Amino acid sequence: MSESSLLRQRRNEREVTDPVTHLPLTVHDHVSGELDDLLPRLSEEQDQLSPDQRNEDEKDDSKQHHVGLEHIIGEELRRRRWQLPGDSDVQSRTKIETAIVAACATAAVGPLGLIGLWAWSKIFGRSGFGWFELLSGTIGCLVLALCVGACVLFVPFSYLLRYLEENIEPQVQKSASPEIPGPDNHPSQEHPESATWLNSLFRTLWPIVNPALFTSISDMLEDALQASLPKLVHGVRVADIGQGSEPLRILGIRFLDAGRAGHDIGGMKAEVGDFFNLEVAVAYRARTIQGTKGSKGLRGRAGNAHLLMEFLIAGGVVIPVWVELTGLLATMRMRVQLTPNPPFFALTTLTLLGQPKIKMVCTPLAKNFLNVMDVPGLSGWIQRAIDDVVSAYVAPRSITLDLKTLLMGRENTDTNAVGALVVTVRNAKEFKDGDGGSIFRSKEKKRGDPYVCVGWSKWGKPLWSTRIIKSDGNPVWEETTVLLVGPSEIHARESLRLQLFDSDLLTADDHLGTVDFPLKDIMEHSENRISARQDRLTKVDGTFSHGTLSWECGYFSKTTLEQHLDGRHSDVSGLIQRVEDEVENKLREASIRDDKTGKLDQQKKQDLAEKAQEIMAKSQPREEWPSGILYIKIEQITGLEVEKVRQSGVKEGGDDDEAEDLPSAYCTVIINHQRVYKTRTKMKSNNPFYNASTEKFIRDWRSTFAMIAVRDARAHEVNPLLGVVVLPLHTLLTHRGVSHLSESFPLVGGIGYGRMHLSLTFRSVQLQLPTRLLGWEIGTLDIAPRVTASFNLPPDLAACRLVFRTQHGKGKMEAHLEGGWRPRNAQRNIRVAVTRRYASSLVVEFRKQKHKMGLGSERVPAFAVLWLKDLSEGHELDVTLGVYKSQGGALARAEANCVDDAGNRVGEITIKLCLWPGLSGYHQGAADKDIHMADVMEALDCAEESGEVERDLLFDEYGIDDPSSSDKDSDDSQRRSVNGESGGFRAMRRRQGELHRKHRGLMQWQGARNLAWAGRGVEHAVDKVSAKITGKFKHHENDIGIEKEV
Repeated sequence: MSESSLLRQRRNEREVTDPVTHLPLTVHDHVSGELDDLLPRLSEEQDQLSPDQRNEDEKDDSKQHHVGLEHIIGEELRRRRWQLPGDSDVQSRTKIETAIVAACATAAVGPLGLIGLWAWSKIFGRSGFGWFELLSGTIGCLVLALCVGACVLFVPFSYLLRYLEENIEPQVQKSASPEIPGPDNHPSQEHPESATWLNSLFRTLWPIVNPALFTSISDMLEDALQASLPKLVHGVRVADIGQGSEPLRILGIRFLDAGRAGHDIGGMKAEVGDFFNLEVAVAYRARTIQGTKGSKGLRGRAGNAHLLMEFLIAGGVVIPVWVELTGLLATMRMRVQLTPNPPFFALTTLTLLGQPKIKMVCTPLAKNFLNVMDVPGLSGWIQRAIDDVVSAYVAPRSITLDLKTLLMGRENTDTNAVGALVVTVRNAKEFKDGDGGSIFRSKEKKRGDPYVCVGWSKWGKPLWSTRIIKSDGNPVWEETTVLLVGPSEIHARESLRLQLFDSDLLTADDHLGTVDFPLKDIMEHSENRISARQDRLTKVDGTFSHGTLSWECGYFSKTTLEQHLDGRHSDVSGLIQRVEDEVENKLREASIRDDKTGKLDQQKKQDLAEKAQEIMAKSQPREEWPSGILYIKIEQITGLEVEKVRQSGVKEGGDDDEAEDLPSAYCTVIINHQRVYKTRTKMKSNNPFYNASTEKFIRDWRSTFAMIAVRDARAHEVNPLLGVVVLPLHTLLTHRGVSHLSESFPLVGGIGYGRMHLSLTFRSVQLQLPTRLLGWEIGTLDIAPRVTASFNLPPDLAACRLVFRTQHGKGKMEAHLEGGWRPRNAQRNIRVAVTRRYASSLVVEFRKQKHKMGLGSERVPAFAVLWLKDLSEGHELDVTLGVYKSQGGALARAEANCVDDAGNRVGEITIKLCLWPGLSGYHQGAADKDIHMADVMEALDCAEESGEVERDLLFDEYGIDDPSSSDKDSDDSQRRSVNGESGGFRAMRRRQGELHRKHRGLMQWQGARNLAWAGRGVEHAVDKVSAKITGKFKHHENDIGIEKEV
């Protein structure tokens, strides 16, 4: 392609900031013309030669290469031989060349002048100038020339030296051969050097590289394709990936100056330590196969880089497609950090200079023959997906790789988050009336329905929300959340954003004001402590609005090595001194060369951080610091298959990745009986590779219970549970005595088999929460069957019925003749389900019976409120509650606002209760309306049925009984006392549910499972329509949702 046409295609040039050098750089996307003009591999013709011809050529090439190397050595020796003392190689060459030029000029001009005089005398007949004068004058000129040359070499004329440095020396450097650089040459090169030797190494190494190393690349491609599937395609997976025998070629490579990498430019953090920069151009051209029979088949085409993809379409039909890479052209820059320890490379930052050009061919495969026709639409779709993946790393964006971890096989034993940000939203006052323009509300009710969202200002997405307080102009929330702070938030210079909204039923929620506070200021002024604030609300444009927001915040960093080893008889100061001595010993040569102490200090910090990370990973967490960051990484599931319940015996052949009925698995992480993370679905694979990770703040690692549920994504069926992995954090970390573990765990309790390899890390933060704030969000409130009243409680209230209610349950007690209240069955406790415990309350209503109500009297004349955030889990407590009259909306305000005084106090009641953590049978009503809670309960059932060990780990580790099982036992005993058959019927229903969950009984038939899926779909559709209708008349809490893998 002509140069003018290439220039026309390069109109997409743009200037960006190079992430490597932090300098402005003009880049352009590579075009197809450049890839078409790329020369094929020079040695490709040798593949067609016979072995004898190839051996002869290799002998000649070997001799030529050796002669060339000897020539380079000779050039180096000659250059050293002519080097002047005290000067560099280039300076010596400059002086010698200048001296030769000056001497030759002097020696040539003198004799020419003498010859001219001699000819002048002969022509005009003048005497006195003969042969003797001519000869003596020539000799004198030669002597003068030698003197001039010697002066140039050895006389230090300052002006002459300055002239040589400014004019002559740069020309000499430019003319010097790039293949033979001198020792004092600057590492930056104007022209790239040849990489023939590196390409030869690639050619030998490339075919023997393990293809499993490219799994992460196919993983990203599969995710990109999954996100843009056409409607006719239900799923896609990369069944196989191979790099072939044709390697990548390096077209050119050159060193780069550091530029301004040591400065903060455009949000890019300054680099510290030793590193070097490279610019590399790489290309790939597919091998052209000719001549042999079957060379156009898969065996012949497998010599090129390729993918085998499988597309799942309607009806469960799988279409395999062979994707062959035919061409690639890319230019990149990289910065490699150096370290004194093997493998001597640490972090590497890589950025692409413009969008690379990639070409490929897609070929559908049939069972018995190969269709050699390419499908342009399919190729274009896959190529767009690849371009989308690659564009995420085009300058100014980049990717950072830990080469030390990759090359040494060392796992990451630390969390990405560096600390936790604790935010408490207290109350809001004097804000604008969000319902001021509503014509459907009375003047008394035009107070708005406020709630607060918390998140990052630049990211914009709300990460947490308070409850909605209805019709209140002075809301009091007293809710606390924790946000993790990572390098991305720090580098982006994020600000914490709190937004006050008014919830509306029919229209979009009204924005009432915002509070932004820089994260940097919080980390500097509120580190490891809580600071109370009261800020004015601002509008979207930054001007002040009506109202103020009272809140608290504090940043808590991870515990230090000293805190982690405190009281463990470890000499921390001695450890630090040993690390510093080792660093000084390793870098003694570098410190002599550079004469800098900054490098030593930086390496000391780095080595000490690595040593501290290693020590903390190999020791269990401290109980003095129970709160922290939990990191879970799901790497891979091996040997995943579904049990064939209708087949007998053992299946021969082991793992068969070509089987038609492979599961499409995805994983859900459950912490403290709440879904917190979901991976993507890996289509039709018995060895799915995820490499998916999440980090969550946990209040107390000693009581945290984690599970990973693996489900099979199926069409027209309820996704069955393949199995669960049970991870009781306290048991795992204390029994192994570590804070980091990387192991394989079996899937238990489901319809499948397999082993999951995962990594788990816990790092404490310097936060010590009160005991009441260390609990779970979900629990069961157990109320003893006796409530007493104070002596001053009015008699009419003492005769009322008590109703205990939370958001998901309620219970009743009747007035007793001996005083106080008891349930109808005096031996049975009242148990009610609790969700969002730290934003919920227990309301105790005094209700009059209808036949005792007078004219105009209220059904609920009094009430008492207990906020569950004030309770400690697992402890039986006697709680005294104030009783208030229910007048003027006092009950509605007291159960929505966390206040101490709820109005006119008329007495007290004393309740004995206990809050048990986790889901129980009393959450079944809530689970029927919440599919996510139902999935968690199903996973819990599988964990319980997997064996006694799992049951002990679930509930008995800290002496806490299983509330669901005890409840069910008590329920069964109660029912048996009334109807002896009820308990048996309940047990039968439970066993039937177990059989159905494991696809036995009626559910072993696919038709029955399809009907169950259809019935469940109808139920969900009805619930969705019902929620949509009721949503017009009732406020629903904001659902932030769970984190999903991108």
